[in-house]
Amino acid sequence: MFYKNSRLISTVIFLVLFLYAPHIFSQDRVKNIHVSRIKDPPKIDGLIEESCWKNIQPVSGFIQHDPFNGEKASEETLVWAVYDQKNIYFAFLMKDTLPAKIWAELTPRNAYENNDSITLILDTYNDKRTSISFTVNPKGVQKNSVETIWKSGAVIRTDGWAAEMAIPFKSLRFSPKGNQVWGINFERYIYRLNEQDYWTDVSRDKPLLHQMGELSGLSGIRPGYNLEFFPYAGFRSSRWEGAEDDKMAVGLDFKYGILPNLILDMTASPDFSEVESDPFIYQLSPYENYFGENRPFFNEGSQYFKLSTERDESWRPDFNLFYSRRISDPKIAAKISGKTGGYSFGILGAINDEEDGDPFFSVVRVQKDIFKNSQVGIYFAGIDTSEEYNRNFAVDYNFNFKDIYYLRGMSALSYNHDKGNVNNGIHIIQFERDADAGIQLELNFKRIEENVDIRTGFVNQTDIQTTELSTGYAWRFNRGKVKRFSLDLGGNLNQDSHANTTGYSVDLRYWTEFLAQFVIHGGFSAGKRKYQIFDAGDSLIWTEDFIQTYGGDFDFFWMRGGFLKEASVEVVWGKRGIYNEDFTLVEPGVQTSIETEVTLRPLSYFEWSVSSDWIKQTIDQTGETVFDGMTYATALHLQVTRSFFLSTRLLGETRDDQYNFDFLIGYYFGAGNIIQLSYKKSAKTVGLLREGGYSITLKVSYLLRI
Repeated sequence: MFYKNSRLISTVIFLVLFLYAPHIFSQDRVKNIHVSRIKDPPKIDGLIEESCWKNIQPVSGFIQHDPFNGEKASEETLVWAVYDQKNIYFAFLMKDTLPAKIWAELTPRNAYENNDSITLILDTYNDKRTSISFTVNPKGVQKNSVETIWKSGAVIRTDGWAAEMAIPFKSLRFSPKGNQVWGINFERYIYRLNEQDYWTDVSRDKPLLHQMGELSGLSGIRPGYNLEFFPYAGFRSSRWEGAEDDKMAVGLDFKYGILPNLILDMTASPDFSEVESDPFIYQLSPYENYFGENRPFFNEGSQYFKLSTERDESWRPDFNLFYSRRISDPKIAAKISGKTGGYSFGILGAINDEEDGDPFFSVVRVQKDIFKNSQVGIYFAGIDTSEEYNRNFAVDYNFNFKDIYYLRGMSALSYNHDKGNVNNGIHIIQFERDADAGIQLELNFKRIEENVDIRTGFVNQTDIQTTELSTGYAWRFNRGKVKRFSLDLGGNLNQDSHANTTGYSVDLRYWTEFLAQFVIHGGFSAGKRKYQIFDAGDSLIWTEDFIQTYGGDFDFFWMRGGFLKEASVEVVWGKRGIYNEDFTLVEPGVQTSIETEVTLRPLSYFEWSVSSDWIKQTIDQTGETVFDGMTYATALHLQVTRSFFLSTRLLGETRDDQYNFDFLIGYYFGAGNIIQLSYKKSAKTVGLLREGGYSITLKVSYLLRI
């Protein structure tokens, strides 16, 4: 009996192992890099000559992520790591059989793309949710995901190129445990092959931080609680149509690490003289135009102030609760941002300088990690003055399951002192199957009720309800000239917030990505829609009649680096409703737009870009051209050394013959320390008159770090 039972058990075990062995044994062990403590720190010059590197074995075995996911890297990469009480050090040797084709630009920090580069990715809490990255190119120019202080050096060799990094523990956030185990990965980009490699095997359909290796051996180190002061002093001289304004200014930026990975930032009398002028955007609808944020104080840590439904950085949002451009002239501002204990925080307070009072802006954003890769959160944003208020509350969520499925959403209510606070809600639900290849699926629902008025944020349109469905298929090719091709068919139903139909359309989209690093995409759409216009009381109402709509777009985009660094052309043509100048009437017509951009880098330290956006509108019934205008821009940047640079930018538009000209010259004399001179000139036509002026600003800032 025992023999028979044992045979039965053995047979079952054999069958289980036979069926599941491919899954069990195909899973690689987590890669590990062990660091040893050293007494004498290496010189960070990229030469890798110190004994500390020669006494340890490097790690290697990089794997392609792109273009051929999972294959062995084309070139070998070696990595060493050691540490002392103050820093963790890394050395890299990027072997290359054609070193003459290594490409690197001399740019300001964080300003290059598509260079040969090596990136260190650290998940210092090993929670597979938060990370910080440090990148260096063969000219030693740094790039990092969070602005912090670290050292790097790089050299080009006969067998490739090499780099070294020194990351101060003061610049990192981690737990106070005695023995540390961090998540770690390394990413290499090879320009001439357009190849992206990782140390670990990174699948396209899984989050990167869930596919990290491990760093062990750290002990007896402590996270730094940074205390940084950025005082500045400056002088500005402005002239505009005979008016003169000369003034001295001083200000202070302050940064303090309250807890590991939780930072307090404060600014008093901030100066944004180095910020580029805004581009010209034509007002072709009754809705507000959205401008991107360029000011460093508001940009740093901005990810902690986003809703789960705000995903794509490259597109202007239809809605957000906090639009930092509302704080146009802050007297003083402070914010806390970061993550600790599975909670992400974004807390901001600011007093804006206005003629009719100084409103106080307050923003509180808290998000909690749950499950494997999901979050839930709450949000508050408000403005308060002595006479009025606007207060907005929201809850949001982001659920990720089986790696490629996402369910995101939010619900918000907007309260104002002068309104009845009914029909004041916003509700968004997004479902997505986000696979690199195979079936693509997306379902979106958005409802913004008629009395929504969020003065802290941006709302493109109110009194709308939109349901969108898109499905398609994507093919990924591991051979040939085409890397990926996708085809999607979708449609949308548009309603007002009372469920009355205001339009619908059907869309066909295609996307082709080539191995030579250019993309062609576009599509066609057809449907009909109503438009919102101003009534006699300046309120937006829907038109009674539908207008037939159809059209298409074509977009070509190249981004490779080198002499012809970037080139793009977008052509859009469509039958649609055309507004009059007062937005009180809409007529059937045609809108055509052509947007182009070319960026050249004839030398590694010199870049020139030119772009334009031309729009023309005609009315069907009369053939009259009611709008014809073009915006344009050109920019030059000369990086004389890693410390000294000059840049100019000219923005203009043809309708009112306007232009803005920016010139900036600067010199970095240490981490965070800079002296810069800026010159801004502008002119425009108002009626029959020509107005113009200029300003000159000299500014010096100095970093004090404790």
